[in-house]
Amino acid sequence: MKTLLGFVLLATLWAPFVHAQPEPPTATPVTTNPWHDSGDYRVHFSTFTSDFLPANAARALGFTRAKDRIIVNVALTQKQADGHFTLGLPAGVEGAATNLMQQRKSLSFKPVEEPNATYYLAELRFTNEEVMHFALTVTTPDGTAIDVSFSRKLYVNDQ
Repeated sequence: MKTLLGFVLLATLWAPFVHAQPEPPTATPVTTNPWHDSGDYRVHFSTFTSDFLPANAARALGFTRAKDRIIVNVALTQKQADGHFTLGLPAGVEGAATNLMQQRKSLSFKPVEEPNATYYLAELRFTNEEVMHFALTVTTPDGTAIDVSFSRKLYVNDQ
C-alpha cells in the first residue's frame, strides 16, 4: 500500500511535466510598421525580389533580375498641416546590410525620380532564408539625419 501511495504521489507530481505540451513558437515581427517616424518626417522602407521588376526597368537601373537578389526601397515623406504625408521627397540615403555571420554589405542607392515623387532603390544578393539587418541613414532636405534599422528574413523566389 505504501508503495502504491508513493507511486500515485510521484505520478501526480510528474504528470504536468510528462504530459505538458510546449507552447508553439510564435512569430514576432521585427518591426511592426514598414516605416520609421522622426518628427514630421516618415521614412518608408520595403524589400522585394529583383525579378519582380520588369526587365526594362531593371536594365535602366542597372539591376540584375534574379531569384537571389532583393531590392531595398526607401522613400522619405513629410507630414503636412492637414495630417497627410507628401509623396517621396529628395533625400540622401546610405546604408548597409549585415547578416547573422556579421558579414556587412554596403548598399548603393539609386534615386528614381517620378513627376511627383522620388524614391531610392538598392540591390542586394542573398542566400535563401538569410536574415539581414539593415541600417540606413536618410538625410532630409533640411540636413537632418534619420537613422533607420530593420531586419528581414529573405527567401529565394522559387517560382
